[in-house]
Amino acid sequence: MKTRKTFSVMLVICMLLSLVFPSSGGVSNAASASDKVTVIDVTQYGADPTGVKDSAEGIQAAIEAAKEVNGPVVLDFPKGEYQIYPDHAQKRELYISNTLSRNNGDRGTYKMKNIGILLENMENVTLEGNQSSLIFHGKMMMFSTIGCKNIRIQNFDTDFQVPSVVSVTAEKVEGNTAILYVPECYNYSVSGTTVTWSSDVSPYTGQAYWSYTNNVGHVQGFDMTTATLTTSGDKFFNNVQSMEKLDGHRLKVTYNSAPSFKAGYGQQMRRTTRDHSAAFFWESDGVTMQHVELHFLHAFGVVGQLSKNITLDDVNFRNYEGSGRTGVGSADFVQMSGCGGTIRIVNSTFEDPQDDPINIHGTFLQVTERISDNKFKVHYQHHETSGFPNYYVGDEVEFVSKGTLLPIDGAKAKVTGVVGPDGHGGTMVAGNGDKADASKTDLDTIIVTLDTNMPSSVSANAAALENVTYTPSVEIENNVFREMPVRGILVTTRKPVVIRNNEFDNVAGAAVYISDDVNSWYESGHDEDVLIEGNVFRRCGVNQNSYSAFIQFDPTNNGAAEPVHKNVRIKDNTFYFTNGTGNIINAKSVNGLTFTGNKVLRFSVNEKANPAKTTLAIGESVAMNVSAVEGANINAFTFNGCRNVNISDNIYDKGVTRRVNITNMQNSEVKIGENEGVSIGSGTQPASEMIYVSSDPEVVRVDGTGHVTGLKKGTATVTAYELVGGRKFQADPVTFTVTDQSTGTVTAVKVLVKDLTVKNPSDGGYSVSGDSVTIKAMGQGLWATQTANNVIVSGENVNRGDGTFTAIVKMSGKTVNNWDEAGLFIYKDDDNYVAVERKHGTNSPKVHVVTEANGSANEDQNTENPNAEAIWLKLEKSGNTFTGYCSVDKENWTKVGNSITNDKIGNSFGVALVAGTGNSTKGSAFTFSDLEVNGKAVALTEDAATGGESGNIENLAKVKSGNAILESASVSGVSFPTFSSETKSYVTTADKNVKSVKISLKAKDENAKIEICRNGVGNGVGLKNVNEIVSAENGKNQITEQEVALVAGLNIITARVIAEDGTTQEIYRFLVTRTGAQDASIGGISVDNKEVAGFDVSEKSYSASLTKGQTEVKIALKNPGEGAKAVLNVNGKTYNPQESIPVSGDNMTVGIAITPDGGVTEHYSLSLRVPSDSNAKLEKVQFGSTIQSNGNFNANLKEYTASTMTRTSRVTFTAQEANAKITVKCNNVTAATGKGSVETSVTMKKGNNQLQVTVESADKSRTETYIWSVEGKSEVYLSDLSYESNSATGWGSIMKDKSVDGKTLTLYDGSQEKTFEKGMGIHATANLYYNIEGMGFKKFTSYMGVDREANQDGNVKFNVYTDNKQVYTGEAVTRASEMAKLDISVEGVKILRLNVDQNGSDSNDHADFADAKFITELADDTTPETIAVTGVTLDKSTAKLTEKGQTVDLTATVAPENATNKNVIFETSNEKAATVDGNGKVTAVANGKATITVTTEDGEKTAACEVTVEIPNVPVPAPEELVNEVKNEIAAAEGRKESDYTEETWKVYEKALNAAKEAVEQKTATEEEMQQILTALRNAASALKKETPSTEKETPSTEKETPSTNPQTPETPNDGTVKVGQVIKAEGQYGVFTYKVTGKDTVEVKSITAKGKTKKSVKIFNKIKASGKTWKVTSVAANALKGNKKMESLTIEKNVRKIGKNAFANCRKLKKVTIKSKKINTIGKNAFKNINKNATVKVPKAQKKKYAKLLNKAKLSKKVKIK
Repeated sequence: MKTRKTFSVMLVICMLLSLVFPSSGGVSNAASASDKVTVIDVTQYGADPTGVKDSAEGIQAAIEAAKEVNGPVVLDFPKGEYQIYPDHAQKRELYISNTLSRNNGDRGTYKMKNIGILLENMENVTLEGNQSSLIFHGKMMMFSTIGCKNIRIQNFDTDFQVPSVVSVTAEKVEGNTAILYVPECYNYSVSGTTVTWSSDVSPYTGQAYWSYTNNVGHVQGFDMTTATLTTSGDKFFNNVQSMEKLDGHRLKVTYNSAPSFKAGYGQQMRRTTRDHSAAFFWESDGVTMQHVELHFLHAFGVVGQLSKNITLDDVNFRNYEGSGRTGVGSADFVQMSGCGGTIRIVNSTFEDPQDDPINIHGTFLQVTERISDNKFKVHYQHHETSGFPNYYVGDEVEFVSKGTLLPIDGAKAKVTGVVGPDGHGGTMVAGNGDKADASKTDLDTIIVTLDTNMPSSVSANAAALENVTYTPSVEIENNVFREMPVRGILVTTRKPVVIRNNEFDNVAGAAVYISDDVNSWYESGHDEDVLIEGNVFRRCGVNQNSYSAFIQFDPTNNGAAEPVHKNVRIKDNTFYFTNGTGNIINAKSVNGLTFTGNKVLRFSVNEKANPAKTTLAIGESVAMNVSAVEGANINAFTFNGCRNVNISDNIYDKGVTRRVNITNMQNSEVKIGENEGVSIGSGTQPASEMIYVSSDPEVVRVDGTGHVTGLKKGTATVTAYELVGGRKFQADPVTFTVTDQSTGTVTAVKVLVKDLTVKNPSDGGYSVSGDSVTIKAMGQGLWATQTANNVIVSGENVNRGDGTFTAIVKMSGKTVNNWDEAGLFIYKDDDNYVAVERKHGTNSPKVHVVTEANGSANEDQNTENPNAEAIWLKLEKSGNTFTGYCSVDKENWTKVGNSITNDKIGNSFGVALVAGTGNSTKGSAFTFSDLEVNGKAVALTEDAATGGESGNIENLAKVKSGNAILESASVSGVSFPTFSSETKSYVTTADKNVKSVKISLKAKDENAKIEICRNGVGNGVGLKNVNEIVSAENGKNQITEQEVALVAGLNIITARVIAEDGTTQEIYRFLVTRTGAQDASIGGISVDNKEVAGFDVSEKSYSASLTKGQTEVKIALKNPGEGAKAVLNVNGKTYNPQESIPVSGDNMTVGIAITPDGGVTEHYSLSLRVPSDSNAKLEKVQFGSTIQSNGNFNANLKEYTASTMTRTSRVTFTAQEANAKITVKCNNVTAATGKGSVETSVTMKKGNNQLQVTVESADKSRTETYIWSVEGKSEVYLSDLSYESNSATGWGSIMKDKSVDGKTLTLYDGSQEKTFEKGMGIHATANLYYNIEGMGFKKFTSYMGVDREANQDGNVKFNVYTDNKQVYTGEAVTRASEMAKLDISVEGVKILRLNVDQNGSDSNDHADFADAKFITELADDTTPETIAVTGVTLDKSTAKLTEKGQTVDLTATVAPENATNKNVIFETSNEKAATVDGNGKVTAVANGKATITVTTEDGEKTAACEVTVEIPNVPVPAPEELVNEVKNEIAAAEGRKESDYTEETWKVYEKALNAAKEAVEQKTATEEEMQQILTALRNAASALKKETPSTEKETPSTEKETPSTNPQTPETPNDGTVKVGQVIKAEGQYGVFTYKVTGKDTVEVKSITAKGKTKKSVKIFNKIKASGKTWKVTSVAANALKGNKKMESLTIEKNVRKIGKNAFANCRKLKKVTIKSKKINTIGKNAFKNINKNATVKVPKAQKKKYAKLLNKAKLSKKVKIK
């Protein structure tokens, strides 16, 4: 039934990896020296690339065909769109890790999985998508491999028609009202304050696959303005006052109070039941997914379970542009559970999951019983993981301690026996497992036998068992992770793990999370070799308190135990942090952790200068007040129970507290690099270098603290730069104006010396006068964790050579308010210092020595405060001992308390002057002067005239800018709020007339780069693989008037500004929700300007005919919807309407996709055919409602299954060609015969029936047979039918074959509980409606009662209605009542209604219709006996007609008289003489004879009448067609010259030519005369050229060419040239022979129309003469004389080398075959099949053995003699 095509391939492996082999048939072969690849075209098995029909069964049929092939197979999906519905998809009972709960019944309810594409026990298979789209429906799994090896799934784009995660976005929020945008893929309705969401409907049942209301279940928020996920905030459908459905897929919702969400906020709403996984690779080895787009994953992600070597390469989990959706899945994206070999996940994108994107782990099973020293019962602990075998015989396993998670010494072994779940719901007994143990296990329990005894510490509830064999190596590289709601990568395996060169952005929890869990999920695996290298982490750990770190190690052991994980290297990564992240690294129980070569930087930095004034008098100063608008802080490291930690060579930004917090470990376990700046238990933030530049130092002077001083009248700008973390940030320049209000001179102005730094300066916080500095106590001091303003710190100071140090300062000012303080500090940082200061306690001012180490402060040492306004303060340091003094005269010193120690200061520190207060509005002022350090005076001020720029100006050029701020942005065409650099997101709307906007952007830094994209993948940082990117040209920092097209729904225009340093980025988002026209309609389809008849938008499949020889076609669409785009798909190529499409083959299918401007694509299928008399295929099958066929009809598929519930059904079969003959048989009895289309009734019986349809081509050269195996059902279960949409249950869901709680249906039969496999579970008050019209049902029976799962409160009444008439009224029943039996007639009933009344309270009203079924009319098999036809006769055997148009009626009589099928067919043998209609009326046409034959449909019995037509001779001129042929021959003579030919042949030709001209001119020649003239002229033309004498002994045929009557016909050119592949005809005494040119001088017999006696005796000539030359006849074509009913003998001459398949098949009268050729090497399949069984074949003696073998292969009957 399928054609095969073989071709060579240079490298088979390359084909398997990347190539697609086109095939016009269903199966083709690609051969190489080493192997052969078979390509199977799924469309040839019923898959529909036009997107119109369900392809599930067609794809599976192609897979079944692939199983029959030896060697590698490519299942080829020609580019198109394939719909895959769950109804007829493959179904398997499967148990998948981390999915269904055993606690709530889900595991039983959803154990059967619907699988779109299922490969089982197959090897070396490639699913080649050719960028096709697979659209799935309802709840189902997309791909699955079970027990497979070397599988590739590549080049697919997948999605669900209606995703089960509902995404909705707030478009506008004003007061209490919000306008919500609902993506066009969702179906929904509004009733009151309830919105109901539903899937698409089944094409088989007309019902939705699922239906939810309001918030559905779990809600995850997605703020599109920031691309962040959250589970907090108001829910869209809570607190609703009213709801209205608007046009354009919008909802208007009014709330009882104003909602907290804003425009741009979206919600992803889903159920939490993980009933399927998106893909499932189980017990498979070598599975690769490559170049696959996964736009939605229902319920769960891609799962690998107990498989090895799985690769995901360029597999992208993301929405497609224009979907309007924000959710991609319901849970994890990738879950590798108990896998081995290598797991590679590379070059992929992960966006917007509802859980973790990648989780790779094993499964711990807890020991529950030590049966013997080597035999243990182990148990699945987590309620969502069970049912599959976790161990196989030969696996290596190891027990671990539940308390420590460490392997138990001596507890590693190999498995020798397993008893437990097999993964399909059954029990597996393997190896030396004991069958008797099967009863001791269940879905949650496994009994394993090991090859060695285990130590006694392996005991119940104290140990868990891990499968070591199924722990993989892991490579996760070059991926992008965006918008993660929980964590990023989870991986626990003892094999090497590499996480390299990935991008993480916006991960709520840890980007990398490594656990090892024996308490909760029981996800096993300790890590022994982890490399995390070269990754970029942005904004991670910001929204999950439990996972608030970029990278986290978190095993469930006690951290005080020995480490679980080891050998972790975190190197050369870049971390961008924001507020909310707790740590860079939070590691528990790791031995050997290295953190080196990394950068830890702020994500967003926007420096601003905010001086209090910009107009200064001469000598007046003001602070620049530079600060980051978006500050962020993070603590560096937290370690718990770790060993051998090394931290070195990292770069830290401002905002990082370089502190190491440790628990359950010693300080010595942490090694810190010399210049790291990191401390254990304490830490400082890196100091930034500030550089200030004045554009005119003579006008304004700026010092190192950012204080600007006016020097002379004029204007100047001051620019501040911050250098930190290897980056440079510039604040906006500030312009200062200096007036001449002061009389001072420039030299009189004093400023702080350059060597002093002011930490946290504030306006008015300090001032300079002469040689002194005054600090106003503003805000806090430095006590404990406080931060003071205006801390003036000198440069680095060191001890004297003897380890001592002394600092003295004079301070004027007294403390006034409680908590005022001021004094002299030896300063390491804010948390490590020693001070002597005036300090005001509770109304008790004293002088204190204050010490602080790692933030822990003490002020116990003090003395009385001198009464003087000015005092001297002195600090002495000797090693780690500090002593404070005070004095009023610098001569007499008073010691302040006792000396103290502080070992945190070290030998490098500063001297600081500090003033603080607890009352920021009443702070005192303190003046410092006369500073001495180690006996030397240190100046605090200097003349402003000596100042200029401050800081190391040379560093500015060396450090690249980190400025990624936009200076300006504008978007024309819509209205956005006013742009501000600090505001990163903007939201607006647009109507359908706004098709695009123009955007202009400019960055502040001239060296920054800008990129913009519309609906880029994820719209997050990185923007890798975006759909549309525009970059700033020529390195400029701006984009001007860039046009960006808008799609309907969501448009997120994302601008990414990349700073000069290449790493710092800022993201700005412009969100436009646009209303689309949403019109996918068309008004019709035309082919070559001819409209296709009968167009109706509800009908999706059409056909049209082309003409023979047509090379191209144009298809147009009438009145497409506003803004809709149409694409035509032909053989995997796309075209636009009205574009010329090449015609290929006799049949071609055009897929028409209409994508509206917002909305769901509509699909149409257009079948185009070139008419062919040899076409024997069916076009269409119509069964009506009484026969249910499994799967769509496809002309290439010949066998189907179906079912029926009625005895008699009407069927219609239509052939692709109107003149093809159709014969319909039911159970071997002919039901009808006709041409083109046949409609008839067929009678079925209970059990197996066969419906056979045979199509015979018009030229009778081909026959195709289609068979339906139809099961006649005597009973049909209620749960196997679909209830009507108005059915409802009072609580929960309507359950098929389960109780309301999802359990087995259980009723009380009066003595005991009885369970039922089939039935319906509902909750009162409930109504089930069923439309059963025309289904042939006679009775309905059911048991009814309250399910035993209910408690005693359950109390209901059952009522039954047929067509609104109550036919059963039940009594009140409870769970203790005996079940009732229902048995009613439903003959002729249209609607059956089953009602359950709550009978008062509805508490626990769990009602069951158990074993509910319909009894059909086939139950009593009373099918009448079929009476076969035995014969037929005609009332006349001869008839004579003498006038044209005269008629005679023939009457047929069929025997026996009571035959079941008495239909007959009349045919004429000669329509030129007489015609006959279907009723036997014969009409005379012209003189001649015709045999009228009548044939019965049943049995094909025949009778005949010979009709003679003799009309008196009246000369009738030749028909115009014949005259035109003569004219063509005359026209051909114009190119011939007499001089070119011999005299003899020219005379003959000239005579014939003149006769022809005369006949044409006179117009009196009859048809016979004109035919003779034409023949003579043609023969004379053929004889003009000299002929080459034959050298063969055989006499060449005297057949002569019949020239073409049409000069344009390519078969026989007029110019005498013939090319290979052209067809020539030769006509002579034997008839008309058609040949195909195969070589320079060789031809092949294509067909023979014999004359006279030669009809019985046919000869294949040695040579023939045609087109002016002699040709050797070397082959006979396939089907050349197939089915010849006249031929009795056949001679094959000596030049024939090859005989094609079916060449003489079904020539049933052929009794004698003579083969003279000794050169035959090939005799095709079935070449001589079904010739006469008494035939003889005579062959050359020397070739007898060879030919006998060839003939036997050609299906020659064994009864035929070979001589």
